[in-house]
Amino acid sequence: MLKPLPSGAVESFVRDCLGCRCPAEVFKQVASEQRELFGIHFQRLLAGDRLLVYLVLDAGSKSLVGVVEKLHQLGVAERNAAGYNRLRIVLPAELEDSIRSQVIASFADAAAEDQKVHLHFVPQDRLNAYRITAT
Repeated sequence: MLKPLPSGAVESFVRDCLGCRCPAEVFKQVASEQRELFGIHFQRLLAGDRLLVYLVLDAGSKSLVGVVEKLHQLGVAERNAAGYNRLRIVLPAELEDSIRSQVIASFADAAAEDQKVHLHFVPQDRLNAYRITAT
């Protein structure tokens, strides 16, 4: 399991790694907590009551495909209920090719009509850089 991002790294991670162009005031209030869904650990990040990020901390599970579908459903429901603007689901880039392909296909089907949901694959070493600079 990967270590979660420190709260102090959220803005640089979201801006530099995910390419988000949220205004600076969004990052004045950041919430972070770890959660689990069907045995997969993820970090829930919320910036300024506008941007919701689910950062998956488990990289090797074959059940990840189904969990990403559930994360998508959970995240969209949370985003819509609270009036957040965007949902970003972030997965480790080091997934097996077959799992990655299945996740991409499943996500494309689930999020086809929703332009405010994004799927990202981020390499472990890139995530680690945000953990180090924030400490």
